[in-house]
Amino acid sequence: MNRPPMKDLSGLPSGLFSRLLAGLLGGLRGGLLSRTLAQAPFVGLLSAYAISQFSEGVTQTALTWIAFRIRHGDVSLVGRIGVIQTVVPFLVLIPAGFLVDRLPRQILLAALNLFKGATYSLVPLLALFSPIGTTSLLTIVVATAVFSAAVGPAFNASVPEFVPRDRLEHANGWIQIAGQGGYLLGPLSAAGLLLLFPAPWLLVGSGAGYALSAFLFALISPPLPVAHKPSSRDGQRKGRASSSGFLGTVRLLLRSRVLLFAVLMLVIFALFNAPMTLVFPLLASQLFHAPPSFYALLSGGYFLGSFLGGIILLGRRLPKPFPMILLGMILAGLSFLLVPRLPSEGAGFLLLLLAGLGLSWAQPLVLTRIQQLVPGESLGRFLALAMSLFLLAAVGGIQGGTLYLHHLPVASFLTLGGTLLLAIGLLLLPLVTLFRSRLS
Repeated sequence: MNRPPMKDLSGLPSGLFSRLLAGLLGGLRGGLLSRTLAQAPFVGLLSAYAISQFSEGVTQTALTWIAFRIRHGDVSLVGRIGVIQTVVPFLVLIPAGFLVDRLPRQILLAALNLFKGATYSLVPLLALFSPIGTTSLLTIVVATAVFSAAVGPAFNASVPEFVPRDRLEHANGWIQIAGQGGYLLGPLSAAGLLLLFPAPWLLVGSGAGYALSAFLFALISPPLPVAHKPSSRDGQRKGRASSSGFLGTVRLLLRSRVLLFAVLMLVIFALFNAPMTLVFPLLASQLFHAPPSFYALLSGGYFLGSFLGGIILLGRRLPKPFPMILLGMILAGLSFLLVPRLPSEGAGFLLLLLAGLGLSWAQPLVLTRIQQLVPGESLGRFLALAMSLFLLAAVGGIQGGTLYLHHLPVASFLTLGGTLLLAIGLLLLPLVTLFRSRLS
């Protein structure tokens, strides 16, 4: 299959550098691996994503351990890192979206992963000269958080460039499998490596993983011209609005019922999913009266459910996206309600697996609808807007969950969350079914 030449990079700020980069990439893309990826570019995209997620899992485990040791067992620095990694991307997501729409997306992903790998690798180098301090660690975390903001929009905007419109649902299922699998294996591998190496040196391995994913992203040939265009009247209006910057992106969202409902589903998912990191350790101590390490098993069950949710999305006969999301919320709501009423460890693991399974369909199916409806030239900035709302809801969920759990037991928190999810699912499912022609 013949592909068009790579986008001209000479219009970027440094024309000479851009031409040299284009020449280097052209040489790399003549190799055997590149020719293989040219036949299956989505496989290359998926492999690079899985490797980067594995590296992210190793990195977060190592950073948590380093921060924990710096403060001699106090978790305050761990919490500060978590806040930075949420708030900083939120602040720069909108300009990052415009960057995604201006640059070749695979090259941008390669550059971002290479930067992250190189920056995290500075930690063990600094550790050779003196113990890692709070200031140096937070500086590295802030720098990587700024550049990480563009990774999600760039990757998700690149998927429709390589996948036909009617296969996007399956593609996002594979992405969920690769992402969850990589992110689960990363901490497991890091746990074993921490028995052999100091935590800072794990960042050398994760840095190498980021570099490998950058290499794969760079080898993927430029995409074919986007084959699908929005066909509905909403899509035509979106196309006219997409050229007027940020306000045009907002109008694009507000003028489409489908996109509004999709982003609403994403926000609801973030609101209920984000506090789960607070719930797992409290379940282990308050409800199951198990050792503190049992929370890792509960967390693993929840994320295993998300992994299985990606596998289900590979099926051939699935409900429409919005009914499937709402059915998943009903399943998650029922599971949350049953956890306090069946306080055995086995039942808790199984119910959290089902809750993770139910909530797992929201993000990939919402991304599918966005990728199908938003024009490619404005997809990056629209995804940035959607992810900004997602992060805002996640921060609200974490803050609300923290305040609630500070005063009330985790069992009542799950009961409240399960009741709300069940009510949302049961209320919206008949409406979506009734007005399915307007939301298709």
